[in-house]
Amino acid sequence: MKIFAIILAALVGFSGPSLAQEKEKPLRNSILKKVKIEGLSHKSRYRFGTVSQPTRRGKKAQRFEIRHGDCGRSSGWSDCENDRGRVEMKENPKNSMSKPGQGVWYGYSVYIPKDFVSLGRANTMLSQVKAEGWLMPMWSLTFNDSPYLNFADNKKCKIGSLSSWRGRWNDVTIYAYYGTSGQNVYFQLFKDDKLICQRKAPFLPAEFSGKKPKLGLKYGIYNSFVSRYLAKHGRMPADAKAYNQSHEGGTSKSASPVPYEFDWGVKVPTHVIYYDEMRYGLRREDVDVRMLEARGVPPVD
Repeated sequence: MKIFAIILAALVGFSGPSLAQEKEKPLRNSILKKVKIEGLSHKSRYRFGTVSQPTRRGKKAQRFEIRHGDCGRSSGWSDCENDRGRVEMKENPKNSMSKPGQGVWYGYSVYIPKDFVSLGRANTMLSQVKAEGWLMPMWSLTFNDSPYLNFADNKKCKIGSLSSWRGRWNDVTIYAYYGTSGQNVYFQLFKDDKLICQRKAPFLPAEFSGKKPKLGLKYGIYNSFVSRYLAKHGRMPADAKAYNQSHEGGTSKSASPVPYEFDWGVKVPTHVIYYDEMRYGLRREDVDVRMLEARGVPPVD
């Protein structure tokens, strides 16, 4: 009886490893597997690659670099002729992650080096979602002198100073509902676990009501109206002609639609940006890097 009691006590006292001690299985929700690089004006290797440092978690991070004159082309569109430059990954095929009439969570970490130069009145977008046939992004994150989140109706939300983003890994979690009715919350942006922007009204244009637009996440580096920077910091070329572009948000003006064809005496600064731990899903806990890290979920790589 004594031996049985000792064994029983031991069994009762043993409850196995705690949840904190167990490591969860990897999640198969990597954004990198759902994207491809945009067509660019060149195929130089510096535009995109994976690196071992710096990383947020795991062994690799994605590195993007854009230099003066780097611009993209697609069917019926040319960055080079519309005062823009880019090196971006795009969702492929469209609607594979960003589905109309549904909500989706995106989670990632972004590193903006300390030497990142703001383009001032030009715009540097580091992530956006576009709808086919609509020039303005459904939402986008722009980093210039005063970083902000912008929606398709041109409503904005400030996201903190540029200095608060530079020189460190920033953990970003985004919820976006791509519909025009039926929700209490349509958009949320968390930075390092803190909710910094929220929208309780639809941001998808009313024209898409009852329709299923082709949506696509884009990330990397996207510069627009770069001639504003060149005109301010350099000299105005004699042959340059002003550029007026009409879009759903109004009209944007700049010094030239073809800035790379002229010598301004200066060039657009080179930008390098790193992305890591990029995930998508239906729940925040499946994409938020801090939640996943706390649960012991392995990194995406």
